[in-house]
Amino acid sequence: FNKESARALTQQFERKNVQKRYWAVVRGHLHGSGRIDYPLKEEADKIADPFADPGKPAQSAVTDYRCLALTEQPFQSAKRYATSRYSWLELTPHTGRKHQLRRHLKHIFHPIVGDTTHGDNAQNRAVAERTGTTRLLLHARELVFQSPENGRTVTVRADTDEQWQRVAAAFGWAGLPVE
Repeated sequence: FNKESARALTQQFERKNVQKRYWAVVRGHLHGSGRIDYPLKEEADKIADPFADPGKPAQSAVTDYRCLALTEQPFQSAKRYATSRYSWLELTPHTGRKHQLRRHLKHIFHPIVGDTTHGDNAQNRAVAERTGTTRLLLHARELVFQSPENGRTVTVRADTDEQWQRVAAAFGWAGLPVE
């Protein structure tokens, strides 16, 4: 609530001393845990970044993932398969590239459900029809940083919204312990 604290917190972000964790629901089964280390080129955004340079070389981008739960649903979302598979992931970005999580998961062929730019529209429609949820299923779950006031570790967690909870219930994930 003051300039000094705001500056100190900003510096933690700049120095990559802030830990961020996200949850995502993705297409397909992605077992265990792993790291996506795939450089990303700058992505132009006509509104936010009209002068972005897409000719710039790709920059380092690293994301860790951990599978929290899997499901196979009894509905068809792709013509080749009679059922649909999904994974609930915890994602930890180690760099901060634009749309990094969305682009990394697309790169490994497990796009985030509800992603209309980097996702799978057939999956998006199938999940929307079954759950009534049309939003991007990416949730900023946790932020960990040092208090600028006293140096103690501060952990801020955000609960999921009603749409996320509806998907979790439909996929049999409601109430699963994930810590």
